[in-house]
Amino acid sequence: MLRRKKTFASGKVWIGYYYNGRDESGRRVEIPLGTDLNEAKRRWAELDCKPAPVETGLMSLIFSRYERDVIPTKSIRTQKDNDYSLKNLRKVFDTAPIDVITPQHIAQYRDARSVKAKVRANREIALFSHVWNMAREWGYTAKENPCRGVPEEP
Repeated sequence: MLRRKKTFASGKVWIGYYYNGRDESGRRVEIPLGTDLNEAKRRWAELDCKPAPVETGLMSLIFSRYERDVIPTKSIRTQKDNDYSLKNLRKVFDTAPIDVITPQHIAQYRDARSVKAKVRANREIALFSHVWNMAREWGYTAKENPCRGVPEEP
């Protein structure tokens, strides 16, 4: 993987990542992997037909991408609510690899949170479900959503 860095006249620094590969005729070709290092590592592993590094599938990186790409598209009130919910979700799931989370983990989280706040627990699980669906769309996992089948706290 190659890293390209460019400083613009305004002083802003741009960093992009490229796959250093070969085409069918053996000539060198650079395939753009994007500006996000984590996403570039995932695409690089995919192009090399190797498994993605474990650290690229941690929920902390997926939460960060969700905060960066999805939350700003929502209304101001929803943004505040999502930020608060993500703060609580990060305490539990931040260091977990996405492929090890099961419905049992979600149910345990719901039960622990619902002792203090039943409605908040349901909202956090709904947000986690959306984060998971976006992670599937982005290619972080192919597993089914673990929130599916876990009933809300009444």
